[in-house]
Amino acid sequence: MLSANKEKLQSFLMGTNQFVIPFFQRSYVWRPDNWSELWDNVNEEFLELESGNQSSEHFIGTIIIKQKETTRVGLLEYDLIDGQQRLTTVCLLLRAFYDVTEDQNLKNWIKNLLVFTDSYGQENIRILHSRVDREYFQNIVLSSENNQTLWDDFKELKASEFEKKLEIENRIKGGYLFFRKKIEQEVEKDKIRSFITIILEKLPVIHMALSKDDDVQQIFDTINSLGVKLTTAELLKNLLYSNQAVINLYDECWYSVFEADEDAIDFWNRDRTSGRIRRTTVELFLYSYLVILEESSVKMEALFKEFKKHLKDKTSTELVSFAKELRDFAKVYQQMPDGENLSEISFVEHEKRFFHVIREFEITTIFPLILYIFKHVNDQSERVRILNVLESYLTRRTVCRLTTKNYNNLFLSLLGTVKKMETITSNGIKTELLKYSEPTSKFPTDDEFKDAFQNTTLVNKYSREILYCIALYQLNNDFTDNSRLNLDGFSVEHMMPKKWRNNWNNLPVGTAENFRDYKLLTLGNLTLVKGKLNSSMRDSSWEKKKESLRIFSTLRQTTDYTTKLDWNEIEMTERANDLYQSAIQIWKR
Repeated sequence: MLSANKEKLQSFLMGTNQFVIPFFQRSYVWRPDNWSELWDNVNEEFLELESGNQSSEHFIGTIIIKQKETTRVGLLEYDLIDGQQRLTTVCLLLRAFYDVTEDQNLKNWIKNLLVFTDSYGQENIRILHSRVDREYFQNIVLSSENNQTLWDDFKELKASEFEKKLEIENRIKGGYLFFRKKIEQEVEKDKIRSFITIILEKLPVIHMALSKDDDVQQIFDTINSLGVKLTTAELLKNLLYSNQAVINLYDECWYSVFEADEDAIDFWNRDRTSGRIRRTTVELFLYSYLVILEESSVKMEALFKEFKKHLKDKTSTELVSFAKELRDFAKVYQQMPDGENLSEISFVEHEKRFFHVIREFEITTIFPLILYIFKHVNDQSERVRILNVLESYLTRRTVCRLTTKNYNNLFLSLLGTVKKMETITSNGIKTELLKYSEPTSKFPTDDEFKDAFQNTTLVNKYSREILYCIALYQLNNDFTDNSRLNLDGFSVEHMMPKKWRNNWNNLPVGTAENFRDYKLLTLGNLTLVKGKLNSSMRDSSWEKKKESLRIFSTLRQTTDYTTKLDWNEIEMTERANDLYQSAIQIWKR
C-alpha cells in the first residue's frame, strides 16, 4: 500500500484524475435511505457552519484506488476499488446543484469538478462507470437538457408517488432526482455555494492508495470481513476474473448473463425466501450450483469461502471450464419459472405449478436437484413428468405433516443418484423415492394421504396452497371460461367458524365439543374466499354464512356445499373425502 490518509472529497475531483470502476464491481445500488443519510450529513454540517463552527466535519467512509498505467499524456487513471457508491452519489449531488443554480460562474466551476480536459483538448468524465451504469451516469452528468426533461416529468408528483417512482427508476436517475427535489425545496439559491463547500471540504474520507503489486482480491476480502456489503457474486466475479486465463471470457460468461441489462440485474438481485432468511436470486443460484459440484452440504452463510475452497489449486483449464459451466447453469436457472411468472396459472401449466408449490411450501433445498434436472433433461414432457412425481412426493408429505428436517440430506442423496443415471426419467426418480421407508423420507401411501385429509391440521399457508391446486384442477375442463387463478387475494375461511358456540347449536349426539374444535381445523372445513369475511358473517349461523360464502367464492370447493341444509362433522367428513378424490388425481403415487 502506498498510503492511507484522511482526504477531502475535493482532492478527488481536481486536475486530470479519472476513476475507472473495474468490470468486476457491482452496479450503482444506493437507494433513498442511503441518499437521505448523506443529505442529512450535509445539512448537519451546513447548520454547524452557519453557527460559526469552522472545524466541524463528518467522515463518510473509505475510498480505495489503484493507479493504472496510461498512454495518454495528462491523464491520471485510477481503478476505483472501493467507494464508487459514495463518489458516484457525490457527483449526482453536485450535478443537481449545477442544474439548480443560475450563477454561470458557479456552473462552470462545478462542471470542472465533474469533467476535465486532457492534453488533447478532449473532455473526460471524472468517473468512468462500468457498462451497466455508464450510459445513465454520463447522461446525467453531461446533459442539462435531458436532466430538465427528467425533472419536469417528476417534479409535480405528490410525495408518495415521487417515492414510489424513485424505487422503480434506474438508481442513478433516482439519486439525481432525489437530490434535485431536496435542493429545489430546501436550499436557498444564495446558499448553494455554502452547500458545495461543505460537500467538498466537510465530508472527509480515508483515502487508501494501492500500489500495482497490492492484491486487490485480498483487499476485497478484508473489506467484506469488516462488514461492507460485498455480495457473494461480486466476490466470486473478482476472484474468478482476476485470473489471466479467464479474464477474456468475462463478456461471454459473466456480463452477458448477470449484467447485460437492467432486467438481468433486477432478476439476479431480487429477494427470495430461504427458510426464514431473505436471499437474493443470485445467492440461491450460486448455492445450487456449488451443491451440484460438491454433492455435499454447503453453508449459505459462508458461500464465498466455500467457492474459494472449491477453486483453490484449480488449473487454468479447469477455471475456464468452471466459468463456462457457471454461465450455462445460470442460463438454465433464468428459464425456470419464478416471480411474476407464477402470479396467475392454470392446472395444465405443470412446471409453473410445481414452482408455485415449492415456493408456498418454502422448500429451497430442492433447488440444486431441480437445476440439475432442468440442465440435463431436454425433453420437456419427461421433465414435466419428473416434476409431477416430485410435486406429489412433497405435497403428500406436507399434507401428512411429515418432517422437512431431513430434506437437505434427502435431496443431496437424490441428486447423487440422479447424476449417476444414464438417462434421467420420472420412473427412475419415482422408483428411488418409493424405496424410502423412514418417516423422514417416505412417500406417503394413498391410505395415509386420505387419512390426512380427514384428520390433519395444517398452517393456513399450506392449506391455502392445497385448496388452490384443487381449485385449479376443478377448473380444468372444457366448460370453464377462464381456467387460470391468481392466488393473491384468496384467504382460507372456516366454513364452520372457530367461535361456533355463538350461533351454532347443531352438535350431533355423541360428539364432544373438543372433537368439533379440532375437526373444524381440518381440510374438510376449510375453503378459499376472495378477501376476508367480516367478523359478523364469519361467526354467523350456517343459514346466513352460506349466503356469504356464495358471494365471496365462485369455486366449486365452496359452492357445491352451500346448498347443504346443515353443516357439521358429517358434512366435513364427506367434503374432506371429495377433496381427497381430487387430490389423488393431482398428486399420484
